[in-house]
Amino acid sequence: MTATLTKWYEEHGRHEIFAGGKKVQMEDKAHSLLLRDNIVTTELQRDLDKLGIAKNSREEKTRARDQKQKQVAEAKGEARGPEKNDEAYNARMASLYREVVLKEKPVIAENGFIPLGALTQSKGNGHNGNGTHAPKPQVAEPVAGD
Repeated sequence: MTATLTKWYEEHGRHEIFAGGKKVQMEDKAHSLLLRDNIVTTELQRDLDKLGIAKNSREEKTRARDQKQKQVAEAKGEARGPEKNDEAYNARMASLYREVVLKEKPVIAENGFIPLGALTQSKGNGHNGNGTHAPKPQVAEPVAGD
């Protein structure tokens, strides 16, 4: 059986504490910290997120790096990419998605008007004109036996 940390401290005492190369004297080993189990075990800490405070050193470093890059870009007069809720960027990404993923041809306006043929999909690309695929023809499967 392995000893718990509490039992170990009761039997052997706590180890010495050093800070800055000097021994730290502890007058009283008891503490007065009170933890409420219902708060500690059930709720996540969200107050730091709401205040914009980093919870660990990695977040601090990331925020410092991002802030520095933003300041450098502003000093050069450059934009550092799309900002949140940038309508022009979102429209461009939607256009690229339709063109690359959905394989739709971009609509080209003629004299300020969009032709009706550009609004409906042609039947040659596997669609039936209303945005759904045409039914596949049924092929009879050969059956062994009879």
